[in-house]
This record gives sequence, structure tokens and C-alpha cells, in this order.
Amino acid sequence: MNMISSNLKSFSVYGLFGTNDVHIPFDKNIKILIGENGLGKTQVLNMFYYTLCKKFEKLIDYCFDKLELEFIDGKTISISKREIEQTFFKHPVAVDLINKIGIHKFIDLKQEFANKSISSYQFRNNPMVRQIVEDLPFSTGMILDILRRLSDETEDNFSANLQECKKTITESLNQSEIMYFPTYRRVEEDLKNLGYDEEQFHKEDNRLIHFGMTDVRKRFDEIENTIDKLLKEGFSKISGEILSQLVKGFTDTDTSILSRIDQKDIEIILARVGEQLSEADKNEIRNIVVNQEIKNDSLLYFLQKLIEIYEKQKPLDNFIKVYRDICNKYLIDKKIFYDESAIRIFVKSDLSGEEIQLSKLSSGEKQIISILSKIYLAEDKQRFIVLFDEPELSLSIIWQRQLLPDILNSNKCDFLLAVTHSPFIFDNELDRYAVGLNEYVKPAKTITTECHT
Repeated sequence: MNMISSNLKSFSVYGLFGTNDVHIPFDKNIKILIGENGLGKTQVLNMFYYTLCKKFEKLIDYCFDKLELEFIDGKTISISKREIEQTFFKHPVAVDLINKIGIHKFIDLKQEFANKSISSYQFRNNPMVRQIVEDLPFSTGMILDILRRLSDETEDNFSANLQECKKTITESLNQSEIMYFPTYRRVEEDLKNLGYDEEQFHKEDNRLIHFGMTDVRKRFDEIENTIDKLLKEGFSKISGEILSQLVKGFTDTDTSILSRIDQKDIEIILARVGEQLSEADKNEIRNIVVNQEIKNDSLLYFLQKLIEIYEKQKPLDNFIKVYRDICNKYLIDKKIFYDESAIRIFVKSDLSGEEIQLSKLSSGEKQIISILSKIYLAEDKQRFIVLFDEPELSLSIIWQRQLLPDILNSNKCDFLLAVTHSPFIFDNELDRYAVGLNEYVKPAKTITTECHT
């Protein structure tokens, strides 16, 4: 596991539920919190997530007095609930609106529409708006105006402390992407099947992961298109370079390049070339690779450039294959296939040989394929802070034992915090990182902000 220090040292919530103080030290970059329902583990995880993402207004819905986030470099941020209330929700009509529809719906409205150039007519006829503001004593025009004014005022009215908190978090997380897999976003069918616009409900925060398959298919398509684009750009470049070499002579050639590919590689290369080469030309290239001998400088130059194009695509090919192999450990009677020749990723039945649509997979299979795609198919240099709420839901006991180690073995995860009540989640090499949440909970006002490791 290649884990770089995340710079997170501890997270504390004072006055949780009005009765408890919670202080969680991060002495390692992995922490698994165990506890039965009712201990507040999901609430603490949610608050940790919203703090890391600097979505302070989301904290308003939780019962607490103050929270603190401490970093290894010595910096600490401290935010009180009163400070959040005074910053975000002081407009009298906003308070009335919140009382009518609840804080979550109010925040959804504010984040969805406040910064958009949208007319009152469009706002009034939006399905989300119609559902939320039905039977309210405010006109949609008034609501839209309030949302816009609140958006304009919020950043300006941030206290010096909240502004400093945002700055400290941004600097301390060092561009790590935060991925949160919460229980309540596990979906059996795409939201579109229910008549909703999935993008509308989820684009406000892609870091909060749901398990519809649209996002997975989109990522497959993006990778396939990237490889295809590299291929087309490579051919365009070859065309220009060959004209230049015809004038100057083919002097920039190297027969040792033939040793860098085998017959399987050349079949993939020729398949991707498609009809741009005749079958006779392809057979001649096959013979060259088999015999490892070539005397035609122009053909050697062309083949050399084809190999260079293929080698630029190969890192993408390789991480698709790693993702495929990890996912296939979980799938039964079906497998993810990667057709390198056609540049296509899909699921196929072992029994019938037929392709299976992602939407037809079981809830557990969707969960696995989606989670692993977010991490294994991310950009190579991307690093993650991963938060998990009850990862055992929809997963068999065998899968529970495998999932977190597989995420960590991606070598892209710099910090992992999971809450669970299943012993099988840490029935593996992660057992030494599992701690009962009750060990970090004390009656309110009895612990200090120091990290006890």
C-alpha cells in the first residue's frame, strides 16, 4: 500500500447530541470505526466529510456545539454551530423558508439555482422546484431572488475564522480528492427510471458517490475515447513526418524497436489501424515482427511510429486491465472484458456469452464496479481521501473482506476512514486499524483537544 501522509491528525466534535464529546485521533492513515446503530458514527462521518469539503452550511442540520480538525503540521481549525447559523441563515425570509421545507431542501435549492442565469419562468417550471415549493406562501420569483442574494452575500459575510478555515483545509489536503460513499446513496436503478434528472440531483457534488451506472458507463466511454484520440492524433502526426522523411531520407530508424513488441501487441496495433492498411501490408508487418528482421527503411520508420503510438496508449490499456482483474474477483457467472483491438470495455455472461448491460447487474455488483471505477480508473496522479459509511451493505461476507484492501492496493488512497458494524470488513490485514467508536466518546466537556494515540 503506497500511502502518502494525508496531514490529518484528529477530528473532534464537542456537544454531539448535546451530551457527548467525540475525539478521533488519526495516528495512522487508516481508521475503521466499529459501533452499533445509534452511537452517532454516521453523523460524525457526515460532519467530517462536510468539513473536509468546506461545505460548512451543511453542518447546520447536526446537533453539536463546536468541531475541530487538527493537522499534522500543527494547524487546527475550530468552527462553532452558532458561527455557521449567523453566517448562512440570517435572512428572515430564508429562516421562514427553512422552517417550511427543511434545511436540506433549502440548501439543495440554493446550490442548484443561486448562481445560475435562469428566468423566473424556468425556475418555476423546474420539477425540483415544483416539488419543494408547492403550497408555500412565497412566489417563486421571491424565492429565486432570496437565493441569489444569499449566494452573493455569503462569501462576503464569511467571518475571518471561516475564511481562514477554508484556506487551511485547502492548503493542508494538498489537492487530494475526497470521495464519500454514504449508505443512503446506494441505488438499485438509475434515477432516470424514476423520472428524475440524475445530473440535476448529483452534479452539485460528484465527490458524494451514488451507485447508478450512468457514471460508470461515462467513465468507460471517456477512456475509450481518449485511447481512440491518441490513435488518430498519432496517425495524423505520422502522415506529416513521412512526407518530411521522404525528402530527407529515412535516417531516424532503429531496428531494436522490434524487440519491444510481440505478436499479441502487433495484432492489437493492426486491429486499431483498421482499414488504413491493406491485409497484404498487415501480413508483411506480421512477418517482420515474427522474424525480427527488416531491410526496408521506409517500412521500418512507419512500423516504428506505429509502435510509439501504441506505447503511448499502453498505460491506459494497463490500468483498464488492472481494474478489470480486480472487479472480476467479485463477479459470478459474468466478467468485465476489455477488447483491446476494438477499444471497448463491457460486461459479458460466462454462461451465454451475451453482453450484459450495467443496469442489469445486482446491487452489490453495481456497488463494487462503481466504487472501484472511481478509484482505479481515475487519472494516474490523482490521490484520494476515502470515507465509507457501512461498506458492508449489499456485499457478501467474502466481498466485505476484500473491498477495503482492494481500495488501498490501488496505491491512490492516502487516507481511509470507514464506519461499520460488520466484523468481516476488517477480517483481513486491516484488523489492527479497527477501533470501537465508544473509545473516542466521552461525556461532554471532559476531554481536551489533544490527540491521544
